[in-house]
Amino acid sequence: MLDAGNLTRTASGRKARPKTLCLRYEGLPRYHSSANPRSTAFKTFDRSAAIIVGSQGARFLVHKELFARQSPFFAAALNGAFAEGVSQAVHLPDVEAKTFEHVVLWMYTGRLERDPFFYKDGKPTYFTLLDIYALADQLCVEGLRNAVVDKIAALAETTNSVPTPTDTFILYEAMRHNAPVRRLILDVFAFKKTDNIVATHPDDWHPTFLRDLVCKLKRPGWAALRRHELRAWRPLSWQGTKACEICKAVLKPGASGSQCAGCNRAFCAGCVGKGMGSCSLDWAVAERECKPWLRGMCEYHEHEETEKCPPEAE
Repeated sequence: MLDAGNLTRTASGRKARPKTLCLRYEGLPRYHSSANPRSTAFKTFDRSAAIIVGSQGARFLVHKELFARQSPFFAAALNGAFAEGVSQAVHLPDVEAKTFEHVVLWMYTGRLERDPFFYKDGKPTYFTLLDIYALADQLCVEGLRNAVVDKIAALAETTNSVPTPTDTFILYEAMRHNAPVRRLILDVFAFKKTDNIVATHPDDWHPTFLRDLVCKLKRPGWAALRRHELRAWRPLSWQGTKACEICKAVLKPGASGSQCAGCNRAFCAGCVGKGMGSCSLDWAVAERECKPWLRGMCEYHEHEETEKCPPEAE
């Protein structure tokens, strides 16, 4: 039997979803979505399956082909030799029905709830989005995961907010270690002025989150300059010259250097070559164009089953 509800508890007592539920079998087809993966007429979906969710056994009767097409998990369960393939019923006892409803919405419409749904008392409810991401990861619904990271980035930017300490426990106890949503949230904390909230919030942050954030801010070398989109540049005259943002030396006309395509800050060849970006610049003062999630969201996406983002969306 394919057990999708075998959840474990962490030291903090929170339920952690399994991190390796995406089943990859030899011969299992890849699941690329088209521009409209739901364009097939519903009249061709002539078989249904039951998804039994939660401790109360909430029953969702869904189109088998639609779910199997967009989720290798459901394809393996409903088309394979498991008990679910025979009964055409999948049990998810440790999944909350209210979270699974978001999966159903995505499967049938290709969208998330409207923005107001993800607010409470005027503040973004990042925990809701993280729960959806974790379940989408468990069920191998790649397109939904990508949509969730887009929504998190948009909310963080429009509200100038960041997730709470409780959210970081979801991020680090209900997600696999290489989930791109972790990288996005670390970037959001690094680029925003978050030192006060991290230091003074009454709740505890997840310790591994704090470790990863410190490593991101203190990592030496080229990685620290990654927040800028550097391009080769040299001043043509004294009127057009700039001082290096790191060593403050003035770049003479004709001297080789680099300039950020977003904020136009300049860096001399020596500082870039030596990787002197560590701790020399405040991430939070970077211009809007330097924020990686605004330059393109594709680096926070996964595209094993879905088509790669078009160039203009990267």
